[in-house]
Amino acid sequence: MIKILDRGFISVSPKPSFYEEAAKEMNEAILEFINPEPTIYLIEEDFWDNEMVLKKHFKKIISSEKRQLNPSIHLVLPQIKAENAEQYFTFSFGSLVIDNEDRGIEITKDDLSN
Repeated sequence: MIKILDRGFISVSPKPSFYEEAAKEMNEAILEFINPEPTIYLIEEDFWDNEMVLKKHFKKIISSEKRQLNPSIHLVLPQIKAENAEQYFTFSFGSLVIDNEDRGIEITKDDLSN
């Protein structure tokens, strides 16, 4: 049985420019993926303006994307803002989330958090 969840989503895939900026700040090379796997951020179901919803959730998204590169280094990357985020990431938005698992969504601890 599948369940339709009352959630929307933002799919976020880093572009090479994101890896380049992070490498500059870390002063070291970073493994760059040719076809990076996107991260899916669940959001409210009813949204009408992609730009507005991105601005609303951008701080959490950029924080998570930076932690994924290296959880032990606090990257700042002040040049990446909601206004220019499309230079660094590819975004997709949607409002249909289907849970195919019988157990439903479980909450787990974020392994990247301190």
